[in-house]
Amino acid sequence: MRYSQRIYLFFIYGLLVLSLLSIFFVCYYHFYSNNIYRTAKTKSETICASIHKSVSNELDNMSTISMNIVYSNAIKKNFTSFINNNTSKVNPEDFIQSRENVLSIYDIITAIIGTFQSASQVNLYTENGVCIGSGFFQGVINVNLNSIPWYNETLNKNGEKNIFLTDKLSYAPSKIEDIYNHRYLSLSRVFFNGINEPEGIVEVLQDCNTVFSLISELKEKNPSTSFYVYNENNKLVYPYSTTSDNSINYTDAIKKHNLSPSVGYFINIDNKHNVLMTYQKIDSYDWTIITVEPKDVVFKSLHSFNESFIIIAIISIILTLLLCFIISSRLTHPLSTLTNATKMVTIDRVLNKNATILPPISSNILEISELYESFLDMYDKLRDSSHEVLLSRSEETRAKLRATQSLINPHFLYNSLTNISIMAEENMNDEIVNICHALCDYFRYITSYNETVVPLSKEISYTEKYIECMQMRYGNDFIYNSDINEATKEILIPKLIVQPIVENAFKHGFNSSPPWSLNIKSSITNDNKWCIHIEDNGGCLSNEKKEKLLSTFHNLDNNQELKSLKIGGMGLKNVYLRLQLLYNTETIFSIDNSKSGKTIFTIGGPIYLSKEDFYEQHTHL
Repeated sequence: MRYSQRIYLFFIYGLLVLSLLSIFFVCYYHFYSNNIYRTAKTKSETICASIHKSVSNELDNMSTISMNIVYSNAIKKNFTSFINNNTSKVNPEDFIQSRENVLSIYDIITAIIGTFQSASQVNLYTENGVCIGSGFFQGVINVNLNSIPWYNETLNKNGEKNIFLTDKLSYAPSKIEDIYNHRYLSLSRVFFNGINEPEGIVEVLQDCNTVFSLISELKEKNPSTSFYVYNENNKLVYPYSTTSDNSINYTDAIKKHNLSPSVGYFINIDNKHNVLMTYQKIDSYDWTIITVEPKDVVFKSLHSFNESFIIIAIISIILTLLLCFIISSRLTHPLSTLTNATKMVTIDRVLNKNATILPPISSNILEISELYESFLDMYDKLRDSSHEVLLSRSEETRAKLRATQSLINPHFLYNSLTNISIMAEENMNDEIVNICHALCDYFRYITSYNETVVPLSKEISYTEKYIECMQMRYGNDFIYNSDINEATKEILIPKLIVQPIVENAFKHGFNSSPPWSLNIKSSITNDNKWCIHIEDNGGCLSNEKKEKLLSTFHNLDNNQELKSLKIGGMGLKNVYLRLQLLYNTETIFSIDNSKSGKTIFTIGGPIYLSKEDFYEQHTHL
């Protein structure tokens, strides 16, 4: 397949720009995505570390308070005295004896908690179910230890801390609970006496809003990031309630993907969620801090960049392709002009010295300018060569026409002399004189080579000279009629084109019994061609002979036939050859024997009314 240079340039430039844009996009996309990933990963790791530090400090603070209470001798002394005075449930009547002990415990706890209340509430539980509370509320109440959910677990830990999430401030009056309706973390451990025997339990409670205050702040600044805190049993501590967003246990994902702490990872959760996840462990409590951000959110800016880049790329491609088209058009316009000029090269334009087929080309490209000059030089040489070839063809065609025409002259002379000889034997002296005058006129016409075409009326007139001679021979046995259309009389037709067909009628068409008739008629066809119809009543031409004759004529090789010309026996062939030389495909030559007893020869061709028009269309003559 071949394409124009414009298309090649257009596609090459367009492909180059597309390739450069694609390379730029791929490189920039790779760089930008890596940069986004590193930034998001660093941010996730930093946030996770900050939360780890904040939560760890709060838990350490609760643990420190509990340890200070457990190891406070003053509290041990007063707490032991309180237990000794209250071996069973607290009674108001007996409480006066322990009031000093309780007030001392309050003072010490208040001192440990501090003025900023580093813990929301501190409770001391005796083994017989008495609770001394200090913090948001202060008081001594009786409790059912077995109803406390963390009680048995704390005992089993034998002095180790136990952390539990609760939804209320333990044993606070209802009005206080209404004011402080928060979640709380409860850190409890066994309280030992002076001889290191279990004597009760100390519980430190802290508001979860305080413990996870940093998470709340970060959540406001990073609404797309989710934060999760799991305890040592991999149970969710934060957020406090389970929703569709936090129904996934991310600690399982950590184990499944074998992730390292303090490092951000892109992982797939349940084949549905692609997230950036970072976690850290609070080793002293075996808690896990996890931050999660959807991958789509992380790369949201990249997606925005993609959309912007696609729009910019489309606009760039359109502008580039337009520019490529303009450049390729500018480069190939001279070539297109040359191509169109070559398509306009015809023999008429080549022979017309005033015809201009190639306008001046303005191009600063050396090769195109040289090609333009070469084309002009070639065109000039072609014009000279065409004139030489045309002159040669004209002489050749004239020679062929003269050769075919010259065969008629001796052939007609032989026939005429034969007729005169026969008439002399029959003592037809007057007829011989008349026929000689007619022959003289006819021979002057046929021996003139100056004209190739003559008016139809002139051709018919001199043909009738021949018919007049033949009528003298046949007498009343021969009838001649002519119907020459007035509109056809001035039409130019080939000279000596009718007489051979008329002669053929006398030779082959009048073999039947007389009278013999001959009709000549002219007409103009619907496609504006002249026609001459020569009709005889011989009726001796069979369909087989007609088809064979026409087939022979249609398959003639003009050049070969002209080389083998001979006198006699080629009247119809002579006519056909000359019509072909002049009119080629526009030639009319037909034979009609469809009417009973009649044969009609029809010849014709295009109409020319002046010799200038004729020779303009037939420059080879």
